Formats: sequence, C-alpha cells, structure tokens
Amino acid sequence: MNLQQLEYFKTIAETENFTSASNLLSVTQPALSKAISKLEEELEVPLFEKSGRNIKLTRFGKMFLIHTNSALLEINKGIKELKEITNPNTGSISISSTSSIGTYFMPFIISDFLNKNPNTKFQFSHESVKNIICDLKSGKIDLGFYECIEHINIPSEIESIPIRKEEYVLIVPKNHYLSNKSEVSLKELENESFIAFCIDNKDKMISYSEFLGYIPKISIRPSEASMLEGLVAAGAGISIVPNTPIINTNSVSILKIKEKIKDKTIYMGWLKDAYMSPIAKIFKDFVISTI
Repeated sequence: MNLQQLEYFKTIAETENFTSASNLLSVTQPALSKAISKLEEELEVPLFEKSGRNIKLTRFGKMFLIHTNSALLEINKGIKELKEITNPNTGSISISSTSSIGTYFMPFIISDFLNKNPNTKFQFSHESVKNIICDLKSGKIDLGFYECIEHINIPSEIESIPIRKEEYVLIVPKNHYLSNKSEVSLKELENESFIAFCIDNKDKMISYSEFLGYIPKISIRPSEASMLEGLVAAGAGISIVPNTPIINTNSVSILKIKEKIKDKTIYMGWLKDAYMSPIAKIFKDFVISTI
C-alpha cells in the first residue's frame, strides 16, 4: 500500500466512475484499475461494486474511506507544516523566556522582527531558567532567553551567548522623599522596605544583600515581575530593577545608584548541532545583530 493508491481510491470513491477519476488524476484507466486491484488484494476485501454504468463503495470501502480521508488529511497537513518551516520567508518560531524578560524585552524584539517578517508566527511562553534549558535540550523550543545563570549548570550542548546588558536603577513612588533626587547611595536605603521578585525561586529574596551590604526588609515578593512597578507606584515599597524603556515615569521616579552594581545580562540560547528552521535562524541572527 502506498500514498498513490490511497489518492486513487479517494478520487474513485468521490466520482464513482473510473473514467472520470482517471481524467482527474491524469492516469490511464487500466493503470488506475490495476492500482485498485492491488489495494483490494492487500486488504483482502472488495472496495467497490458495480452500480449500473457506475460503481459504488462496498461496506468495506465505506469503512476504509473514513480512514483514508483521515490519513491523507494528516499527511497533507504534515507536508504543509514542513514547507512552512523550511520556507525562509515564513514559518513558526518556538521561543521561551523568563517572566521578567518576557514582560519588557521580548515584545520589542518580536515586534521589530515582525515588521520585517510579517508572515512569521511565534509560539511564546514564560518559563523558569531551568525549564528553558530543559526545553532547549529536548528540542521543544528553538530559542530561549534568560538571565541569572551564575548558579545554573548550562549543558555543553547548549550554546548560550549574552545579547544585552542593563543597568540597575532604583524606582520609588512619586511621593517618596527620594523622588526628586537623580542619584542615591545604597547606604541611604537601609530603613526602606523593598519589593523584590526572584525568577526561579519565589522563597529566595533577590540578592540585594550582595550589593547593599545588609539584609534589606522585603515587604512584598510578587509572583510576576510585571507587578513590581504597580506596587511601587502604590507606595508599597521601593525596588531595584533593570533600567528599561517601559518604566512609566509618570507613576514612579527613576534614580541612578552611585555604587557600581553588576549589570543584568540577558542571554539567548539554542541547541548546538540541532536542526533549526530557516526562519528561526533568521530571527536568531536578527537578535544577535542588535547586540
């Protein structure tokens, strides 16, 4: 049994006439009859029976047609998906990022790329760094975007490169006593309440103590990075965050930090030596070109 026999069978079933089917398929009627005979021999049941000048499906043929239609539909769907994936100007890209990066960084990258490649489709999810690495390793996603990898063992089969560095700043409510200052020393914040978000472990405070020199008071640890700014604006505390374009300066004030704090680094990773569709490669190169 082969794909051609199934296509022949489907067309004959639809036309109920060998001559009409042979014309549609651009194949001689003897060749068509021979192909169906071989198919019936293999299945060991008759698929068609005469009905006047035409033919009709037997009960076996009706049963087999249901599965034939399903099989041909799935095969054609697979062919279409492969063509889309291998077409350098279209296709789907599967990516994943941490929640914080997905909130302020990925939307701009994806939007800029879609302006030049409007036929591209993205499958996008938020995951922890560990889950992103796992999904890259298993081939579930094409590209991963993450940070805070200092304490994570990146497998040797994963290529991981830095694509962006961001300076940390302090954000405070508009009515905060520091809001009119342009710069602040970490020593001035010892009595302040912080709002902190940690990407992988919600029970672990963001490592402020490493650069503050003391253990800060954490008033709230939100489950999503996108909640930080709103909580600060509402006066629930202050926060140290990467300086990004989406910080709403109408609701919070941004202060530079006098002390040098290690910049936040965003990484892009992919599985080495694995097949990557042309459109995914184009997106990868596009991201690298923005470095």
